[in-house]
Amino acid sequence: MAKAKRTKKKDRRTKQSPAGERKRRERRFVPEQTHASVASVIVGMAGAGVLGAGVWAQWISDQGYSFAPYLVAAGAAALAAGMWFGDAGALPVRVGDAGVAIEKGSELTRLAWCDIETICLEKKQLLIRGRELTLSIPVGAHPKATAWVLSEGIQRLPEIVDVRPSIIDSLPEPRKGDGELRLVEGHQVTGRRCAASDVLISYERDARICANCGQVYHKNHVPAACETCAEPLGSNAVTPS
Repeated sequence: MAKAKRTKKKDRRTKQSPAGERKRRERRFVPEQTHASVASVIVGMAGAGVLGAGVWAQWISDQGYSFAPYLVAAGAAALAAGMWFGDAGALPVRVGDAGVAIEKGSELTRLAWCDIETICLEKKQLLIRGRELTLSIPVGAHPKATAWVLSEGIQRLPEIVDVRPSIIDSLPEPRKGDGELRLVEGHQVTGRRCAASDVLISYERDARICANCGQVYHKNHVPAACETCAEPLGSNAVTPS
């Protein structure tokens, strides 16, 4: 796949409150219904019906039926298959200032832009690869989230995007009203090391974050420009909220 070409960057600085505090935001996308998910619902409903018939024939009916165990087994298998394939890979996705995150219940698994090594497409899955973690997004269930991941990746760190332009053009055009706009939450910075000085970030208040790529610096060692994306820092660096 060809690397995405560098495009003219928009001003991606996070918004400021009157007091000057920068607020980082992201968009939350829920899975969209696909042909596969509709089929899984139909299979699950059919399985539930067959299972119910089998339970009636095996344990409720006064007359025993020799085929009842087969109905129970087939219905349970179909119901389980419908539930499994209906949920597989279809989890909420977040895209924004803090990178890309997959939401499972109350837990977020996140890769900041600065930690992403490549974004590519394999077997209808958008793969966001880091050094120690890979996030997988099913394109069919998340066409808008996929479009936003690629758009944001190209604007922030274009060298990490390894997807053909023709594929990008086939996706929905990112729009302001897409997803649910939220403040960034669950972005862990303590325990990381300053990208400029290697000083350990022991307290969140000591961290400063690049608004463009999310790289983390110690407040006493913030360079003039980000060492990952070369964006100006200084007063543009974000204090975790």
